[in-house]
Amino acid sequence: MWSTRLLVLGLVRWLGPVHGYLVRRELDSWRMPGVGEIGAGSIYHALKKLTTDGLIEVVATESVDDRPARTTYRITVTGESEFQRLVREKLWNVAQADDPFHTAWSFANVLGKNENTAMLRRRAEILYSRIEAVTVLLASTTGECAPGREEEFLPPHVRAMLKRQTDLMVVDAEWCETTAARIESGELDLGAVPSPVENENRREAIRTDDFQNPAVEQWQSTFK
Repeated sequence: MWSTRLLVLGLVRWLGPVHGYLVRRELDSWRMPGVGEIGAGSIYHALKKLTTDGLIEVVATESVDDRPARTTYRITVTGESEFQRLVREKLWNVAQADDPFHTAWSFANVLGKNENTAMLRRRAEILYSRIEAVTVLLASTTGECAPGREEEFLPPHVRAMLKRQTDLMVVDAEWCETTAARIESGELDLGAVPSPVENENRREAIRTDDFQNPAVEQWQSTFK
């Protein structure tokens, strides 16, 4: 995954010379959703792949007491170039959110009115609980790393990203609540599951050479 590759490459650049255990410890300290789930296996796999690709290089392999040997890495000139390219590519590119909900919502009409409203309200509850957890984390940490209080430190750029994520979750939760209310009141009708006759008519329409939906085409063009 490109995100693990960039994170590991960036931390070797930042902390190097450094071994995999310290890379993992640093990622754990960020406490960012999606980052903390990156396991040791993924980190060590990324280190090996980055070494094979010539983006980082082995500095030394040492064993302290009876502990397993640890390999220390540092970034190469090629790695620095690739790091700069990746950072700019991902920061400048505006990608679509990869949330399975977006795809599954296309078929929400199969659930029916009651299940859809229950599902949306449950989703909102989960989002609000996550918002609360992140809010507590931000309140209990600081952007300044003081001696003896390292556990309270959360890098300023990480704090800013967590705040962005809570803002997005608030919008999502509010949409879920509003949409559930619209479905319940009858304002939003998701439609019934198409009948065999309707499906056949749809297939025939799709087969025609002039089949198109200007509104959909305009919507799709905004994501290119």
